[in-house]
Amino acid sequence: MNIACYVIEATERLRSVGIENPGLDAEVIIANCLNLERYQLVTWRDRVLSSEEISLIEKKIKRRLKKEPVAYIIGKKEFYGLDFLVTKDVLIPRPETELLVDMAIYWSPLNARVVDLCTGSGAIAIALKYTRSDLDVFASDISQKALKIAKKNCENLLGKNKISFLAGNLFEPLQSEKFDVIVSNPPYVDYSLKGTLQKELDFEPEIALYAEDKGQAVIKQIIENSRKYLNKNGTLLLEIGSDQRDFTETYGKKKGFDVSILNDYSGLPRVATLRL
Repeated sequence: MNIACYVIEATERLRSVGIENPGLDAEVIIANCLNLERYQLVTWRDRVLSSEEISLIEKKIKRRLKKEPVAYIIGKKEFYGLDFLVTKDVLIPRPETELLVDMAIYWSPLNARVVDLCTGSGAIAIALKYTRSDLDVFASDISQKALKIAKKNCENLLGKNKISFLAGNLFEPLQSEKFDVIVSNPPYVDYSLKGTLQKELDFEPEIALYAEDKGQAVIKQIIENSRKYLNKNGTLLLEIGSDQRDFTETYGKKKGFDVSILNDYSGLPRVATLRL
């Protein structure tokens, strides 16, 4: 079977189980298995696949048929123009989170000290440092396994020791440090929804997705404790759920912040900016 025929067949199989973008997913997986760029599948469309290549592709297509996310299957995800290593120990970076990076860049003065809480794969912290080399960037996570991936990504994309990685829950490892910007994509999905959303989410670490109190618990913790870690005129930036605008505005103002909410490119509330 040649490449073109296999792409068509794999696409139809993925479509049959309700995969949202079956053609794209089939092409990405097949290109990854063949060490090709996706566009090269057209150039090599008539090349006949070997039995070894078919076996490798088939294993990965079967994983996608079970709704495992493509990023975990191929082991990487593009974010902010950079390719990040991802495993099931970290949340897969989402395109909408790039807006959080944009806002962190905007609010960071020259040579600012920035900390990324719940760093996961390190995507936010690394994108910031890659874009703004003047920044002094810290990143924390409660998961040692996630920090291991974040450090690998940092080494691959920036070099060793370009970011200070800290192990612990939220502000716990920061001690008495002060920052100009605190940024976080915390877990904000309501725990009661676990198991009712798209199947792909079942493969991601629940500690990075779900929070108690209607998904608000971690956001509350960050807002409540951030003041003592912010420098004068500092900024707290949070990714929030599309239904959390009113809560974030109310709670942030209650804690003494000026609060504004920015919508993502789908028109949904996404980034909360809290200023002292």
